[in-house]
Amino acid sequence: AQAEPAQLAAGGRALMPVVIAPDASDTVQAAAADLADYLGRIAGAQFEVTAGDGAAGIVLGTAAQFPDAAAGIDFAPDDPLRREEYVLRSSADRLLLIGATEIAVEHAVWDLLYRVGYRQYFPGERWEIVPSAPELSIDVDDTEAPAYHARRIWYGYGTWDYNAEPYERWCLRNRARSGMVLSTGHAYGAIIRANAEEFAAHPEYYSLIDGERYLAGTVDGSGNIKFCISNPGLRELVVQHALRYFEQNPEADSISMDPSDGAGWCECDDCAAMGSVSDRALTLANQVAAAITERFGDKFVGMYAYNVHSPPPSIRAHPHVIISVATAFIRGGFTLDQLIEGWQAQGATIGIREYLGVNVWDRDLPGRGRGADLEYVTSTIPRFHSQGARFYSSESSDNWGPNGLGYFIAARTLWDLDEAQHADELVARFLDDCFGPAAEAMGAFYRDIDASGNPLLCRDLIGRMYQSLAEAREAAAGDEAIIGRINDLVLYTRYVELFLGYSTAQGEARQQAFEDLIRHAYRMRETMMVHTKALYRDLV
Repeated sequence: AQAEPAQLAAGGRALMPVVIAPDASDTVQAAAADLADYLGRIAGAQFEVTAGDGAAGIVLGTAAQFPDAAAGIDFAPDDPLRREEYVLRSSADRLLLIGATEIAVEHAVWDLLYRVGYRQYFPGERWEIVPSAPELSIDVDDTEAPAYHARRIWYGYGTWDYNAEPYERWCLRNRARSGMVLSTGHAYGAIIRANAEEFAAHPEYYSLIDGERYLAGTVDGSGNIKFCISNPGLRELVVQHALRYFEQNPEADSISMDPSDGAGWCECDDCAAMGSVSDRALTLANQVAAAITERFGDKFVGMYAYNVHSPPPSIRAHPHVIISVATAFIRGGFTLDQLIEGWQAQGATIGIREYLGVNVWDRDLPGRGRGADLEYVTSTIPRFHSQGARFYSSESSDNWGPNGLGYFIAARTLWDLDEAQHADELVARFLDDCFGPAAEAMGAFYRDIDASGNPLLCRDLIGRMYQSLAEAREAAAGDEAIIGRINDLVLYTRYVELFLGYSTAQGEARQQAFEDLIRHAYRMRETMMVHTKALYRDLV
């Protein structure tokens, strides 16, 4: 409110250079180049990147690089939970983009560009919106920090050769990369592989099942290997494994101590005496957390509350153990709210393990995934935060046809909870930016595939999707950018049509229907509308 506007460009001429420190890192130089490039494209002007002291210009860097410009700003770059904070502050002759760390500087760049109209709605150049603003100015005085310390929207079946880079750019440009990296994946198998000789010499470190040790060589490929956690030698081995990990990876923030998936828990008397499965898993996580914080300071242990170890424990959690409560695979008759409250009551720092898109559940069909339910996305993220959650990791898919809007709004809301109250405005802006004169027809398309309407996979739904797309193509005739986006969604609708045919085919026709479906999915893979890699790996 106290800021003065900064005039950045007028009449096709840049009025301020982008200023970085003489010793700016490659990361900051790349961020400056991006900022100059996109400001130039927006204003129709040439922005230079120069080195300077930060007294004037568009000053981009860390507080350490520009101490005078950052005077009075309270940053804590050494705190892993405050690395992403930055300031945007305008005045007549200067615009500050000052961050606590380099990732904060990157956030500041894309936040500024967002404020002047730039958008990267979905991955890929086709879904990038670069506005035109020859008279470019901004009036801002904001200090920014994310609502969630860690925010991950990741592909459950991973990336492929064509989508890894667009996905990473989407994360960067939507502040969906985190300064604090929380490791939470199933870890016991990796611990065994890293310490194979020790485990081979000590079969007693494995679970006792039906009177026999559940050795790694007897596993059927499911990965359900568990430890005999009551064994002090096992616990010490895992502690030493964690200490070596941080010695070899001093930049790492955390290590996962989440058990391997599924059943297979030890049935020995000593393990039973420890208490519940959750008590046992947490005992090991606590011992590791105590050791790594004593040796290294601000390091963390990640673990899920999931499956058999989802019920709250009867023991206290170490302050540096972060429990990410899964929103599915809950055992013990608990509700999700009860799990969050129960783990928190034992001192655990809370995160959320979400499932916005899981290909084996939704097959990229309309309205099947949680990411396709905007009401779910905009209600749960603020609610989890109000319950104390500060970490969020969601399995998702490269299925921007049905789920793209949900992923975009989730990324916005994970940084700024107030965005949940403006979801309708975000959707309206998306339709206008991406489809212009076809916004009304495309609004009908997206309403038809939103999960809140519980769309049924049938010929009627597919017909309405095609009808909206046909009306949109007519309305946008002559605009190649808009037609390109509509065509991506035509290919998506054809995928849905082929899936309906496959799901209802019988006998010899089913094989042909499958081949038609998977070939189409492969041909359209670079649109990123469906997760072709997941389909070819699992659907067959």
